[in-house]
Amino acid sequence: MKTDLAIGHHSRHHSPMRFFLLLMVSVPVLAAENFQSHPPQRPLPVAFNRPLPKGPVFFADAARGDDANDGSKAKPWRSINHGLLQLKPGATLCLRGTFYEHVVVPVSGTTNAPVTIRSAPNELAIIDGGLREFFEAPAKAWVPFAGGAKGEFVSFKKYPQFNNRPIVHAFPAAGWEPFFGKEDERPLVLGHFGDTMVPLHGYRTAGDLRDHSMLWDVANKFDNDASVYCGPGVWFNRATQRIHAQLAHTKLAGLGDRSYSGETDPRKIPLCISGPYGADVLRLNGVKNIIVQDIVLRGASGSPLINLYGSENITLDGLTLYGGAPALLAKASSKIKILNTAFRGNAAPWSSRASMKYRGTPSYQIISQRNKPQSEDWEIANCEFTDDHDGVWLRYVNNLRFHHNLVDRFNDDGIEVGARKRDHELYIFQNLIARCGLTFTLHQMEVDEGATEVNPGSGIFITRNVIDLRRGLFKGPPREPDPTGAFLNGRGTLCGDHGSAVWPDYWFYHNTVIRTDPAWRGYYGHGIGGRGTRGNQRAVLNNIFVQAEGIPGLAFGNAATHYRIDGNLHWGLTDGPKFEGDFFKTKSRTFAFRKQPPPEAWFKHDQFTNPRFKNLTANPLAPFDLTLQKNSPAKNTGVPVPAQWPDPLRTADVGQPDLGALPAGTKPWRVGVRGRLSLFDDAAK
Repeated sequence: MKTDLAIGHHSRHHSPMRFFLLLMVSVPVLAAENFQSHPPQRPLPVAFNRPLPKGPVFFADAARGDDANDGSKAKPWRSINHGLLQLKPGATLCLRGTFYEHVVVPVSGTTNAPVTIRSAPNELAIIDGGLREFFEAPAKAWVPFAGGAKGEFVSFKKYPQFNNRPIVHAFPAAGWEPFFGKEDERPLVLGHFGDTMVPLHGYRTAGDLRDHSMLWDVANKFDNDASVYCGPGVWFNRATQRIHAQLAHTKLAGLGDRSYSGETDPRKIPLCISGPYGADVLRLNGVKNIIVQDIVLRGASGSPLINLYGSENITLDGLTLYGGAPALLAKASSKIKILNTAFRGNAAPWSSRASMKYRGTPSYQIISQRNKPQSEDWEIANCEFTDDHDGVWLRYVNNLRFHHNLVDRFNDDGIEVGARKRDHELYIFQNLIARCGLTFTLHQMEVDEGATEVNPGSGIFITRNVIDLRRGLFKGPPREPDPTGAFLNGRGTLCGDHGSAVWPDYWFYHNTVIRTDPAWRGYYGHGIGGRGTRGNQRAVLNNIFVQAEGIPGLAFGNAATHYRIDGNLHWGLTDGPKFEGDFFKTKSRTFAFRKQPPPEAWFKHDQFTNPRFKNLTANPLAPFDLTLQKNSPAKNTGVPVPAQWPDPLRTADVGQPDLGALPAGTKPWRVGVRGRLSLFDDAAK
């Protein structure tokens, strides 16, 4: 059946695709009851009226095109792959509708005449690597399954190609590939609700799909003899070669408005179902000077949505990427720009760290792999990374600028920077970061990993970020019913590691970090000062560290006397006003400094006092404003920061440095896709 998603492009057919389009362009005015499944977690993408560039313009139309045509607007091609073969440098290919293709870009542009692939103006094209029948004709795609659980369905067709067992290359390294040695447990099929793009759980076992309870009533995290329902999802039966679906409601006490209560019959609702494992949706291999704009990509079953290899001067702008494991896989690629792009992960509202890591697909959104030449000279700006197990694995990109992004709701790792390397420069600035299990993290990929000497200017430069870890994470369901929902409030951490690798040289300055409870072991600076102090250099300068409960700690794991620790402000919203005595003498004499005091140069300009923000309470759901009041003690009390360290607001900070992310009088910047969010907006919007 032919379908057409194009805004203002009249179709001769009606289908669920048309319904999906209406949702995408009018989501702000639709109430929750208008959705068949569950309300969308984030705003659905809409068409963008971007002017056409100069040069030849061609069209591909999934509904009306014909590859025998000339590619004009009146006579468009049908397939993207055919259209790309016809392009020359300077040409633009405009897409109309939804294309069920795995696209390979075979042509390069030039520096002055790039090749552009984009949606037609005022339209929103989709490239889907999945199975169209479950979206376009769901009533014919499913049949009830009598041998399963109540409400279980099975695909009418068989999919033998899903049993090809491709070799997977889309994870950081073989040792960290989550199904290494457990290939038969790999979820081969993933998906989303077609009306709101809320993810479906990719099940490893039929037992979990059919269980009636979400309680974590298993002996241990690897127990496959017992079962746990993880929410609406799909499972591929390798023996029968059919897909099973179960859309039963989630009935976990305490889950609240995160519960699923929508349509349970997959024949009555469009689903985006993808497989097999290992197939890229968009591949850019060995090409240069390519621009991809304003397109939705979906339909990667545990595979890269975008596979970028050996390419140069590539711009991804205005994309929406649903799912993927990862959404972007990058190797040996340089001069890359990723702008105004939404990375929407595989975590549904009812997904937990435990359900994804041990009974589903623990996915990343960006994975950079270690290939030669190393990837370098990247910019990732005004993007949104949300709702997944792990975030961005940036350790194998050098000279990366990561700024004005939203990073929110990763139930495990947030930003992977990697162990200490001789030449590694990451610049992370002016972002809004919230709800990460481990916000800044690294894995030990090899024994004794970590350079003993580094080049001048190397390190991880983290500055002018607002990091709000007050809201909790759903780390795992309870073993017994808990109507309070306390299990939804697992705490995140500012920094940590996996495997005790040597931490990189962190240069952490002019950030505002707020959290609810004390950091683990009361380490200095919510952990960024006192943890991972072996074999590296570090500076923690001019930051504001606030917590809602308790008193911040000043502990250090090792006596890293060569560090620079100064000019930071510490405060406890609830217990700070009650504290009596010398905060620095009392709190610093722990762990490494039990028997000897910290270095005399440390804490000289540190303060334990209320920073006097315009508005901040212990309630993480309340409106807040972290700009400084006129009488704030954070004004003009910082220490000098080396002039060679990047600081986008250095000229705005007149006089002695102010503390925290925002100098006094600075207007809060905006983050996310096209700056849709204020720095102090709810990160969950």
